[in-house]
Amino acid sequence: MTASRVTLLGAVDEVTGSGTLIDTGDRRILVDLGLVQGSPEAAQRNATLPDIDLRWLDAVALTHVHVDHCGRLPMLMRSGWAGSLYCSEPTADLLPMVLKGSARLQRIKHQEWSDHRNRGIAVKGDAPPPVLYTAGEVDALLDRVIPVPMQTSVDLGAGVRLRVQRAGHILGAASVQVLTRDASVVCSGDLGRCGMPPTPDPTPCPTADLVVMESTYGDRERHAIDDVSGALAHLLAKVRLRGGPLVIPTFAIGRTQQLLHVLGSLSRAGALDMNVYLDSAMAARATQSHAHWPSELHADSAVDLHDPLHFESLFMLMSRRESKRLQDIAGPAVIMAGNGFGEGGPILRHLARWLPDPTATILLTGHCLDGTLVGHLAGDPPFAFIDGIKVLVQAHIDLLDAFSGHADAAGLASWLLPGAQNATVLLNHGEADARAALAQRLQGLGITVRRPELGQAVEVIRS
Repeated sequence: MTASRVTLLGAVDEVTGSGTLIDTGDRRILVDLGLVQGSPEAAQRNATLPDIDLRWLDAVALTHVHVDHCGRLPMLMRSGWAGSLYCSEPTADLLPMVLKGSARLQRIKHQEWSDHRNRGIAVKGDAPPPVLYTAGEVDALLDRVIPVPMQTSVDLGAGVRLRVQRAGHILGAASVQVLTRDASVVCSGDLGRCGMPPTPDPTPCPTADLVVMESTYGDRERHAIDDVSGALAHLLAKVRLRGGPLVIPTFAIGRTQQLLHVLGSLSRAGALDMNVYLDSAMAARATQSHAHWPSELHADSAVDLHDPLHFESLFMLMSRRESKRLQDIAGPAVIMAGNGFGEGGPILRHLARWLPDPTATILLTGHCLDGTLVGHLAGDPPFAFIDGIKVLVQAHIDLLDAFSGHADAAGLASWLLPGAQNATVLLNHGEADARAALAQRLQGLGITVRRPELGQAVEVIRS
């Protein structure tokens, strides 16, 4: 039998564009196929799929619904691929909303770029953001989805099984294990933090011969999670003194729900004392979806299993008209809006309105990707460009990365050690410094670590 091989097809020395090929000799499985995000130049790379014959993929596995992991999957439909897509049950529930939203956003951003260029407004890049797939191709892909219950496996034939287990991070996020007669390969996906409701703790790495492991925060350790509620309460006290709103760029699935869990706890304790506006229809629907999967929530998150993240002062905005009304809001309030990197969505409207206002506070949570508006704001700049217009930055910029859905370096090592002490570890999904730092940490624990280049195949050796 031919030895299994693993090839990184994306997210090498960067944190977007994930894709990994596992070739067992009898079965070829693609794990994730995500969007490259950041600069316009990076975004143009999305139009080019990995240099493999996608038609002979036997299966695709998806770790979770963030677009840097799933955002190019509909492109498979024009390649002649005819296999099945396996993912956890909550992921299958959320995927239609995410991919249809991605297709719609691609069309909008493409048209906006062209409109701005024609009107003489400054644009990013030399070409419009590409439109990668149609709504019809999204529907065709969704017809191939096979949901897999957590902690269970499916038979792919030829003695190969595919198993999913909880990764934390967001609702439905999974690590993927591929088991052959001779080897075990695990793809971590994005790993969450322990004790960070509403998502459950990640299940430790199973016994493996080779592990493809994320390294997003491989070069840092964060404050204890016990400090999160107190840190946010302290910031809210400053917001009340400043007199303006707290504006938070957030992701529809994951970061939003972490924040709502803590804000809800503060509200019930009488420590919030202001309204919270969630300005994202997708985030609102994703938040409501958490009630459908009580078994996939952290034990500390279910105050009300029928609506686990609701609290009295929370208002979910479902229309552009409702969003625009926040432009005239007076006094302290929390405004949460997508997109988390500031690359589109209603957050741009709120940042344009409140960045010049010294009474306002902008809170950046989690990873601030270089080349994005949020990455720019993390440096507390004197001005920013929004839709080609120069905007003064006089609002207070605060950073609180405790809300990130990614495990830090200690958490990554803790996840790995139980089942993979003797495995070879391939690090990906991390910028070069983070990847190198985590490699050094793991090597210090006696683990064999490799950092292959993009497209470099690594043979799986039974440990």
